[in-house]
Amino acid sequence: MWALLATVAVVAVIGIVLTVTLSGRGHHDTAKPAAKTATSTTASPSPEKPPVPVSKLEGLLPRQEALAGAVADPELGLVMSGEAMDEVTVVDTDCQGISSVASGPVYAGSGWTSIRWQRWYSPPDIDTPELKHGLLVSVVMFPRAEHAQAFYAKQSDRWKRCAGRTMNMTVTNGDNEPRVFWTTTEVTESDELVKTTAISEGGGGWSCQDALTIRNNVIAQADVCGNSMPANAAQDILNGITSKVDAAG
Repeated sequence: MWALLATVAVVAVIGIVLTVTLSGRGHHDTAKPAAKTATSTTASPSPEKPPVPVSKLEGLLPRQEALAGAVADPELGLVMSGEAMDEVTVVDTDCQGISSVASGPVYAGSGWTSIRWQRWYSPPDIDTPELKHGLLVSVVMFPRAEHAQAFYAKQSDRWKRCAGRTMNMTVTNGDNEPRVFWTTTEVTESDELVKTTAISEGGGGWSCQDALTIRNNVIAQADVCGNSMPANAAQDILNGITSKVDAAG
């Protein structure tokens, strides 16, 4: 996801190719659609609240005014959405969960059942050569809260091991893909929300706030990219999603 935004001039959508990696100048953005089904698992229900039903999944995504408010940019508009994982693989596979909000390889074997994701741009043009902000938001549903918790714990550990690294996010299953590198800052975690910032190599100050959280049987992720944005934009977006999960459960 990061790959396209790092080189905004090459943002393109061809056929049914998905673009669900980071919205940054350099986050890989071309992702082939993968199957929406996932491995089945069985477990006892959450001891606290019943799982959020799949019928509520779409409604968990933020509205335009919430996203625009988070980045202080009223021009933000929806340019793409989907309900499938991507199939993209990158060189640094252990850090791929940071760079993609809907990565099939990252979620493989986790037991996920459904996903909804959105891409928002300012200005709201998928081919804009002068991107001010790029946002990617996803909500992923699991059968039970414990399945989502297991995925979150695994990703939190992986994110922390990627802290302070220069990550090679070059796509490995494409043709003539540009070399893409991002450097992560410190990875922090609080109240089951893990976050970091990734800075694009050669991006002229372009960076992405990346955050992942869990609530009940739902994993939510936000990648918020730009040259300038409020310090807690990604976290604020996810806090809005978790409030919706609480209301839906």
